[in-house]
Amino acid sequence: MMLRVQPWVALMALCGALVGHALGQDAAQERAAIDQRLAAEQAACYQQFAVNACLRGARQRARSAHDALQQRERALAEATRRERSERHRQALRDKQAAAAQETPVPAAPRPRASAPAPRVPQAGRAARAADARAEERARRSEDAARARQRLQDKQQAAAKRAEGLRQRQAERAASGHAAPAPLPDPR
Repeated sequence: MMLRVQPWVALMALCGALVGHALGQDAAQERAAIDQRLAAEQAACYQQFAVNACLRGARQRARSAHDALQQRERALAEATRRERSERHRQALRDKQAAAAQETPVPAAPRPRASAPAPRVPQAGRAARAADARAEERARRSEDAARARQRLQDKQQAAAKRAEGLRQRQAERAASGHAAPAPLPDPR
């Protein structure tokens, strides 16, 4: 199959590539010129009394020149993207047209006379779904059992700590040590 490209599309692509390359080089040269002007202005600023104000102005002018250059570059890139997408769309249209000319339209399928066969994959799918739900329930019940066990373990540990505290307090009271005085009310 030979893909035929319209002559105007090929010419547009070639011109776009050449202009884009040339403008890309021009942008680099212009950026270098802006940087050279900034360096010259900064050198001149150091000869003045108000150096900081002069430097701010020079940087602002360079920044605005860079911004304008970036805007032009973005516009060029957008035009290049649009042109490239148009070429791509045109190539797709040409390819589809060539495929439509080569491929004959198939005849409509004949309707079946017999009843459709039962769908086994759906029954398998339902069984798999039921298995998955059962596994999920089992996993949840195991998670719940583990959570109950952790809670019970924590409660037992807290009870042991409380019992140990009561024993220590009883030992202190029996040994004659008075309980420490409570802290004063902060009010």
